[in-house]
Amino acid sequence: MTLDNAGNTLTTARKLTVSSNIQTFADRVDSTDPNDFYSFSLSARSSLNIAVDGLSANADLQLIRDTNSNGLVDSGEVLNTSNKTGTGSESIRRTLDAGKYFIRVYSNTGDTNYNLKVFENFTPTSLEFKLNESTLKATDTLNINSGWVSDRNGISDLSKVDFRIQRANGSWIDVADATQFTVDPNNTNKAGFSYSLSLNSLNLAADTYTLQGIAYDKTGAASNTVRLSLTIENPGLTLTNAKKITLSEKTQTFTDRVDSTNINDFYSFSLSARGNLNLVVDGLSASADVQIIRDANSNGLFDGGEVVTGAYRTGSGSESIRTTLDAGNYFIRVYSQGGNTNYKLKVFENFAPTALDFKLNNTSLKPTDTLSINSAWVSDKNGVSDISKVDFRIQKADGSWIDVADATKFTADSSNANKASFSYSLSLSSLNLAVGTYTLQGIAYDKTNAASNTVKQTFTVTTTPTTTASATVQDWFSQNLLDQQLITLTRNLAADGNLSRQDMLDIFRNVQDDSKVDANEVKDLRTLVGASTRFSMQDPVKWLSTQVANGASVDMAASDFESSLVGRWFLGTVAPTPVFNGKTLTYTLATGNLFGSANEARIGDIDQGQLGDCAFLAALGATFGRQSNDAGNASSSVINSMITDNGDNTYTVRFYSTTIFDPGEAQYVTIDRRIATSVAAKTNGGVLWVALVEKAYAQWREWREGKPGYNIIGNGDALSRPLQFVTGRDFTPADPTNINCFSTIETALANGKAVTAARMGDSTSYIVGNHAYSVTNVYTNTSGEKRFVVRNPWGKDGKTRTGADDGFIDLSFDEFSKAFNYGVIIA
Repeated sequence: MTLDNAGNTLTTARKLTVSSNIQTFADRVDSTDPNDFYSFSLSARSSLNIAVDGLSANADLQLIRDTNSNGLVDSGEVLNTSNKTGTGSESIRRTLDAGKYFIRVYSNTGDTNYNLKVFENFTPTSLEFKLNESTLKATDTLNINSGWVSDRNGISDLSKVDFRIQRANGSWIDVADATQFTVDPNNTNKAGFSYSLSLNSLNLAADTYTLQGIAYDKTGAASNTVRLSLTIENPGLTLTNAKKITLSEKTQTFTDRVDSTNINDFYSFSLSARGNLNLVVDGLSASADVQIIRDANSNGLFDGGEVVTGAYRTGSGSESIRTTLDAGNYFIRVYSQGGNTNYKLKVFENFAPTALDFKLNNTSLKPTDTLSINSAWVSDKNGVSDISKVDFRIQKADGSWIDVADATKFTADSSNANKASFSYSLSLSSLNLAVGTYTLQGIAYDKTNAASNTVKQTFTVTTTPTTTASATVQDWFSQNLLDQQLITLTRNLAADGNLSRQDMLDIFRNVQDDSKVDANEVKDLRTLVGASTRFSMQDPVKWLSTQVANGASVDMAASDFESSLVGRWFLGTVAPTPVFNGKTLTYTLATGNLFGSANEARIGDIDQGQLGDCAFLAALGATFGRQSNDAGNASSSVINSMITDNGDNTYTVRFYSTTIFDPGEAQYVTIDRRIATSVAAKTNGGVLWVALVEKAYAQWREWREGKPGYNIIGNGDALSRPLQFVTGRDFTPADPTNINCFSTIETALANGKAVTAARMGDSTSYIVGNHAYSVTNVYTNTSGEKRFVVRNPWGKDGKTRTGADDGFIDLSFDEFSKAFNYGVIIA
């Protein structure tokens, strides 16, 4: 007998009573009975879970609310649709307010039996808490002693109360969550909780903040949001009586005590030059922590926000910091974190090796010759005995490396105990080097593994006899270049008709062969980058090389040429100024890889950090084409071509100087793997591309506008500007309140355009206020309703969830038009 237990219209829908237990209803849809309807009512806001499986043909699923109670499915009344192809299961999960709803199971192609599974999950409710103290110092502990939350599924269904702190500029700080709940003896659906958060390690400046809490159950359903204002005052800790210490290369030990009557001990020191500080606090019998502080406003007080770095281990284990600091005045703070304890502060300054310099005795060698260096020098302010080695490697033309023997013996200069000479000899016989051009790279390391400057010298392996002179060759190089070494080197490097990034680095190293850059070398560099038809260069190499050539000046010191030009444009040694809104940032070498296992950029990698650069991140997300959830694998040709992995832990990133007044050009910056992790976009799963591109954007904007880059990009922006900088295309606005906006966006997405939207002012039910989104899809559902899909660059929905909490939000036209009052931009 054919199954037909469900109604075939809204008015005849089979009535269900949903509960927290899964209920299964078996039925059938086919050509004679294509629609099955079920109705149910919710007495309170809750999360409904619906699944249809056991299919032998394609059937789909809808969740409906008959808002005008006319017994028909009208436009705008379909809340969610699941319409996968094939016989796979369909599912909908949606948080709903109290009211009456309908489920529709309908045949798409073919006849099939099905199992409808339904259960109701009640979201946590009635979250409430109060701060014990709403005015605190940056070194205090924030406490909540009486918090409450309810869950009609029972307290065992509660997962956590998620806490975050919002700064006045709108950026967020993730902090610990409350995860321990105590059931109310009079109500098993209600629980109390307490919460304690040390503010010490958060580095909060004096300002007004907001503590936000949201309770989640084990399905991820969310409660109401509670937001409480929190004022951080100047902690009032004076620095003027700090114990003054003079750092040296030798370890100094200072013994003291912190306890309930003397919580903080301060030490002051100065650095006359950039150096590496090493400190340890040990001998503890209770928990104590240590921080390095810089009195940025010179008011003699420790203001929150002035912590450079710190060590915050729990228990009585030792604390340690090793960091590189610029010249300036600093303070060390040792403070009690729990209990009374004596301690030993051990501190010394380590100077990295400097002024590494060497030349090859001969730059033209046979495969069986010996490469030799007879006069080389390196310095170390900690003394020659601190030098460990000069690490040598040979780089092939294809960019791969050969590890070779290091120099480990050094002879102190008789007139300078901090300077040493060394020689080096390497037989090439066992390396099996083919004919070609190679680069010998050297870096000096001390015993703490601090590194010197990098020196690269180019040599050629040839089968012809080694000679110190060559016959004059009359060609473009000899006729247009002036410096004899550059003529020979460039001729060899350009033999294939191309000058690569490594070729240009070899040329720049040759320019540094003396202590300064001479007039011939400056002219030759500009001739090379201007020779548009003689040999090819990749666009980023050409543009970056032009910056180096145009920046070079006659008699420029070789060290300045390396640091301010080659280092900046090719090696990423110049990073954005490490400040953001008055806070000093610390760069950390990032671990992970560029794109992760996907091997290309994915929109799901975009997860905004503490910078207010949502318009820029939304622009990146808008380049991925059409997708409606985080499971989509759409790629972005814009992003994939925007980033070049140079293979040496540096990356070249492209932006366009396009503005409303100027079509602009492609411009490039090179960055290394250092990231300002306290503010940067998150590197979830070790995927680095978003944080690296964000850093590159700050660096590029700083170069263009002459102001600290993070301050430029991190305090909001117009929608159009970053979209043009990323795509290089002109923009057009669209009015989200005009119904034609749907077809405008549809056409734009179909043509590969990028679309962003933003809201100003207060948040709506689904959209965060003062925030930008990527518009990733528009579509018409089976009921003829026009829908818009946007993605939050936070990587999560941020407000009321629609489906999975993956940042993708599915909106009706009414919701979209009311939410995005700032407008829509297409480029």
